[in-house]
Amino acid sequence: MHYTKPALTFEDQLGLLRARGLTVRDPERALRWLTSVNYYRLSAYFLPFKEGENFRPGSDFNDIAGLYIFDRKLRLLMLDAIERIEVAIRTAVTYEIAHTYGPFGHTEPANFSSDFKHERFMDDLNTEERRARETFTKHFREKYGEDPCLPVWMATELLSFGTVSKLYQSLQPKLRQRIARPYGVDAKFLISWLHVLTYIRNVCAHHKRLWNRHLAIRPKIPSKKVITPLTIPDTGRLYAVVVVVRYLMTVISPHSLWQDRLTGLLAEHPDVSLAAMGFPCADRFSIPVRPAC
Repeated sequence: MHYTKPALTFEDQLGLLRARGLTVRDPERALRWLTSVNYYRLSAYFLPFKEGENFRPGSDFNDIAGLYIFDRKLRLLMLDAIERIEVAIRTAVTYEIAHTYGPFGHTEPANFSSDFKHERFMDDLNTEERRARETFTKHFREKYGEDPCLPVWMATELLSFGTVSKLYQSLQPKLRQRIARPYGVDAKFLISWLHVLTYIRNVCAHHKRLWNRHLAIRPKIPSKKVITPLTIPDTGRLYAVVVVVRYLMTVISPHSLWQDRLTGLLAEHPDVSLAAMGFPCADRFSIPVRPAC
């Protein structure tokens, strides 16, 4: 079977939506949307309003736009929290390596687990240094030309969150546990969370749909009610990640208003399905939020 669908003009795209039963109250606004948001990207947000190929009676383009706007705000909110978590973990990893092994402890393969691809790590680090062209690296090279590598507190500033996550996972067990201790969980959970947050960060950074996403990577959740007194119905949905983020934020930034901003976003978009994100039909985070079902 060959793909035979032709490319449609923006006007034809709008006509197709109308022909399939979508109410469009403001055609000019809808056209502006179609010219700035790819039809295929937007079509992911059609699904809650469709039955087969056609839209359910009463479906409105403004509702689809509202869902898209909600998802964009949700991505930005998640990125804001993940940025703070990333910086905190980066700081902890840097501190432990520097104080346990010295300024160049990251350059010694023996300081990491045997399955850590240390040579590739150093190659990636050197590539990032050449690509970044940071002022601090240039200054170090000019002043300390005899040292082949950057000290760890400079090196880790060049690493991606994914690499920092792998670096933490590859530390010796006692260092992993020391970093995890302030969060009140075993290192295996923190490793899992950082892996998931790296994935979610990439989803958000590339502007992909987050709202009703099935997670390709699921967070491990302690069996004891360590991070939430509530049941997480499905760890493959966003709610599980939200719970983890909220928990980490209470340690990293106890006075943060991130949770309140999340609550406000949910209240601002009362028509968005919380069940699609895996929120339970209960009071979340011990704060009054509308039921998910």
